[in-house]
Amino acid sequence: MPKLHISKEELIELYINQKQSLNTISKKFNCHVNTIRKRLNEYNIPIRSKGESLRTNFESKLGGSLTVEKIIEKINEGMFIYEVAEFFGVNRKSITKRLKEAGIELAQLESHQKLLAENNIKQGKERWANDPTLQKKHKKKLEEINKKRSEKAQLRYEMAHLKDYGEYKKACERIANRFYGTERPEGMQIDHKYSIHDGYLNGVPAPVLSHHFNLRLITAEENNSKGTGSVITLEELYKGTGEPWDGRKEIKVLTRTCKGCGKSIKFTNQHKNTRFCKKTCRSKYKYKEEVAKSKTVNRKCVICGKSFPIKEIFKTATCGPECRNKHTHPWSRQVHD
Repeated sequence: MPKLHISKEELIELYINQKQSLNTISKKFNCHVNTIRKRLNEYNIPIRSKGESLRTNFESKLGGSLTVEKIIEKINEGMFIYEVAEFFGVNRKSITKRLKEAGIELAQLESHQKLLAENNIKQGKERWANDPTLQKKHKKKLEEINKKRSEKAQLRYEMAHLKDYGEYKKACERIANRFYGTERPEGMQIDHKYSIHDGYLNGVPAPVLSHHFNLRLITAEENNSKGTGSVITLEELYKGTGEPWDGRKEIKVLTRTCKGCGKSIKFTNQHKNTRFCKKTCRSKYKYKEEVAKSKTVNRKCVICGKSFPIKEIFKTATCGPECRNKHTHPWSRQVHD
């Protein structure tokens, strides 16, 4: 069968300039797709990736690229996101992804929020048109659900200091955001006078630590320079929040005994899994664990041939000191060889 001739200029015009797909070009020349792909490789024409091909095909069908302006235009016309996706023939995630890349949140779009509110009112009227008592029952049910959720959240906040540091920090930040809100002056950050780090060390409940007495707004530079330290004492915190003070001694650092040598070591919440004071202690402890887990086997002495018990992890080849000396001494090695 004669080799199909397709010039380089033709392929560049069809594939690069007109952005036609490999399938379209293969149908035009009445050949297999692999033949077109082979010619592209021969002419050193870069082949588009799967993502690029899909995007090119989509843009050719749409008659241009899917821009954020086109999406916003359809939303302003009164379309929901799923309707915009259906209109352009794409997945809903593609629409939200384009909006996020442009830094646009759906909650910021007044037209979309207005559309949602109108739709909710419409659905509510349709649902409760025949029986108005259903609306009261639904409202009461929602109030009960919200009450249970708030009670559970409050319990989680009160018990957070008994769990890990990450959950405690999250609880403190959420309670602080209730007081200050998420919007604050540019460059300012919420700071706990008695720090979250020290609060976790001393078992201070999150609602007490994030009391408005213990909160302040400072610049990011001041907050970074302060670090995990506190500007007030534990006693001042309890007295300022109006909580009963039991006079307990404040913990500044956490201590633990080294598993290798038994010495007392200091650690922080960021390194709460620290078990050894130095690397040598860790390697010695690990070696002891490996020896303890190793099986006991019977091995034959290379000198006298006597069988002796030994841990499998050890490479000992002799049964005792006498055989060992014979085995390791250069002269005895020559004799045995």
